[in-house]
Amino acid sequence: MRQYMIVTPSVTNALKGRDALRRIGIPARIERKTRPGGCGYGIITGADIKKVESVLNGASVKVLEILDL
Repeated sequence: MRQYMIVTPSVTNALKGRDALRRIGIPARIERKTRPGGCGYGIITGADIKKVESVLNGASVKVLEILDL
């Protein structure tokens, strides 16, 4: 199964995003990610990325990048 890491600028954004995804039944977990210029937190999920992006956008979660794992 394909998995993605949606990188957010803070743990607060990551928690908010994870909770928004879980509320609609999308499995998600959080991992810390070291990136150039600082740290970020990523939401790991294997769900349809377009749906995930839509949910996160609706929850006002700031997304820095999406990585294909």
